[in-house]
Amino acid sequence: MTMAQPSNDIVIVGGGLAAVRTAQGLRTLGYDGPIRLYSNESEPPYDRPPLSKDFLTGELDTDGLHLLHDKALARLDLDIHLDSEVVALDPAGRRLALADGTTVPYGRLVVATGAQARRLPGLSPSARIHYLRTVDDARALRTALADASRITVVGTGFIGLEVASSARHLGLEVDVVAADEGPMIGIVGRRLSQWLTELHTAHGVRLTNSVVVSSVDESATGVTLTLDDGTSRSSDIVAVGVGVGRELQWLREAGLEVDRGLVCDVDGRTSDPFVFGVGDIVCMHIGPEHEDLQHWTAAADSARRTAHALMEAEHSHDPGDGFFWTEQHGHRLQFVGAGGTDAEVDVLSGSIDEGKFVAHLRCGSTVTGVFASNSPREFLEARLAFQKQAAAGAVG
Repeated sequence: MTMAQPSNDIVIVGGGLAAVRTAQGLRTLGYDGPIRLYSNESEPPYDRPPLSKDFLTGELDTDGLHLLHDKALARLDLDIHLDSEVVALDPAGRRLALADGTTVPYGRLVVATGAQARRLPGLSPSARIHYLRTVDDARALRTALADASRITVVGTGFIGLEVASSARHLGLEVDVVAADEGPMIGIVGRRLSQWLTELHTAHGVRLTNSVVVSSVDESATGVTLTLDDGTSRSSDIVAVGVGVGRELQWLREAGLEVDRGLVCDVDGRTSDPFVFGVGDIVCMHIGPEHEDLQHWTAAADSARRTAHALMEAEHSHDPGDGFFWTEQHGHRLQFVGAGGTDAEVDVLSGSIDEGKFVAHLRCGSTVTGVFASNSPREFLEARLAFQKQAAAGAVG
């Protein structure tokens, strides 16, 4: 078989937000060469945040998820290859190997493969046990929810809490169990974690924290989870949301530097000058540390910076401020910065008890983040002030 020779094409591996934003950034900056995108999914590039919210409740259809519709795709002139799984990378020859045996040459490669749902031992995906990362996962869970009256959710991170909220919206009885001390406690601290507990409890969710699943009994009629405190939870279906992992083996075997993810600088450059990384796959090298920035805005920001780096264009090297949002039981929650379990809370406006507020998160005398509920305008003002103070080194 004749080996494919390196080309001048930019090849993007992945089919999510970071992949699309990279292609759009390149076109905006004037790149007029070929861009080829290879995704291992059967669905055209789509947005993931709605999967656990409006898509799960049936308020949004698949078309509403798509990041590119016909006119936008035509303008982008992007050559998309679906159901194309990359299994190996040859940096010396600048070639990719696909699962079907095809060899793909590239001039420069952008790795945007994202992350995968982390699986728990004993909780293998089935008709009654669900993980949520892809649109196919969401379709399967949505179908299961339609036939269920009770669900147990494992995990109190973003996905677990959003699924719990969506399930209550659909009228299901909801139990949530988690190993953590409280919902999102590692991000927002004990005080706001307690408020989240109260929010979910007020909407009929039963939360049990500081427990782990010790055994699973799945039958034709339901699933029973036995917890390490000796209690059990029985339900029609189970949804697991306990974080994400990354598929790194093919990158490691290619000799690229990996840690928790593909190690990149702030502009997406890897240990290979022809390979870049964007989005959730990236473990960003900032100073002596490797940082994970796994949120929607972080993916979009990294794609913008990497597109500029590919074009050698002037741009800001700011890694962003860690902004994210989530929607739970009709509350729009927004956060920027960093918190931590022991973070103190200083309310800037509104009232935590009333569920409409903006607050600083503080470690000692240093303000490390801003959190808000149902206060988008006030949050924006506080976020801008936080960014300005952080840039001046004067947060505190």
